[in-house]
Amino acid sequence: MQPFSLDVSGRSRFCLYHPPRRVDAVARGAIVYIHPFAEEMNFSRRMVALQARMLAAQGYAVLQIDLSGCGDSAGDFSEARWSAWVADIIAAARWTQSHRIRHNPIDGTEPLIFWGLRAGCLLATEAASALDEPVDFLFWQPVLSGEAYWRQFRRLEVAARALENYGNTRENQAARVAENTPAIEIAGYCISSELIAGLSAAQLVLPANTRRVSCVELKPCSGAEQGNTHSDSLSSTLTAAVAAWREQGTSVRCAVVPGAAFWQIAEAEDCPALRTATAQLLMEGSDDDA
Repeated sequence: MQPFSLDVSGRSRFCLYHPPRRVDAVARGAIVYIHPFAEEMNFSRRMVALQARMLAAQGYAVLQIDLSGCGDSAGDFSEARWSAWVADIIAAARWTQSHRIRHNPIDGTEPLIFWGLRAGCLLATEAASALDEPVDFLFWQPVLSGEAYWRQFRRLEVAARALENYGNTRENQAARVAENTPAIEIAGYCISSELIAGLSAAQLVLPANTRRVSCVELKPCSGAEQGNTHSDSLSSTLTAAVAAWREQGTSVRCAVVPGAAFWQIAEAEDCPALRTATAQLLMEGSDDDA
């Protein structure tokens, strides 16, 4: 694992690079991880780190980037803009492109894979549309509509405030006022109107340069179900999205893994089945290319 700073528009973005751990140093694929929104990023760090290490051990090059105003990157979250996040991802992809050419100077044909978690999937597809080369996607619990996600995010905050003994009338008034202000503070995050607008407008639409999609969905389970993986019980909304992608001619592989919503839990239990299912989907895709 190699930490470094990536310069984007004169400001640093903190990155972690996991080189492929293979004797020939030729990657099976180059993966750029795009983290989720706000506190979901912090809650998911451990699970993502475990997956990144596993993929590196299997021969993938994995780059994790903290987007502008997030994590250890320069800037404050209040300064974050959706368009700047997209630019960060494009810069990360270009760094990965140049790096994998050095890894594999013969042809550099290993696929570029955008791995998104939750709202990170929205950013992944938007950034990929700006690239010339084909892109594979690895979606973890993808958010399909930025507008729906933002409404849910706001409702969670209203519920949290209610538990802190705020009155319903005060909450309703605060929500109405917030719609007309340049920034909203939710759960300790000051979110600009520009960021809200970008998120709300985002839809999970596959760009024309999509090559294939691997998608993993987690569902709540009992302890007895942990470790079992199912491939035919996606949520209804994701089922419809997958059907539409396949109608477009895109190769899509999916898995459903029993497990907790770790992006919402400060100390979530480990879910080895998630890592196994993810690695299997990617390996099946690379086998198709062989």
